Amino acid sequence: MTQRDIKKSQAALAVWAPFDAGKESSLKVEIVEVKEEKLPELNDEFAKQVSPDFETMEVLREKVATNLKDRAEEKVRVEFENRVVDEVAGLSVTELPPVLIEMEIDRLLNEQAKRLRMDEAGLQEYLKSINKTKEELREEMRPTAVKRTVNSLVLSKVAEEEKVEIDDSEIEAEIQKVVGTVANKDELRKMLADTQSQESIRNMLMTQKTVALLVEIAGNPDKPKGKKKEAKQ
Repeated sequence: MTQRDIKKSQAALAVWAPFDAGKESSLKVEIVEVKEEKLPELNDEFAKQVSPDFETMEVLREKVATNLKDRAEEKVRVEFENRVVDEVAGLSVTELPPVLIEMEIDRLLNEQAKRLRMDEAGLQEYLKSINKTKEELREEMRPTAVKRTVNSLVLSKVAEEEKVEIDDSEIEAEIQKVVGTVANKDELRKMLADTQSQESIRNMLMTQKTVALLVEIAGNPDKPKGKKKEAKQ
């Protein structure tokens, strides 16, 4: 069949239409144009088009290989950290006030709304599209909320007992790191200068440092292991 024949081809398709009471509908499709994807040659010219920093294809290959290696190592590191935190949380008997779980579910909902760039009206449309109520979605999020709340309480307790602290210089270093990645540095620095932002950065760094401490302990058999404790809130 030639390209001209393909362009003139027609086909009848039977499709399932849930938007029309689940009825089967028939569609007629006509091919009006055919395009062929042509991939560029993997040479030095291509490497320079990707970025002026890549003088040759070999340099580009090395960069890609390094990035893939870094991502794989980061994935392994994060997975190990999560396992360590889960293990420590499993050694604790934590009584969770229901209000803490509901607050965490609210945070999960807000995170999902921000991720999908939805306001309340958009959330309602999303719930309609997945045929669920807000209460049903909250119940689905409950196990994750419980886990996050337990982990947060346990990490706070570990930080307290191990006297993990974050000083102002560490907060400033983190702000410098974040500001250095954007163009509007002055505007972002002003946003991060308020008390709420500073406290948020402090809590994030505290969590990171506490997790790093637990990972160090988990990787060093000579360090004492914690006994099962009860963390009441």
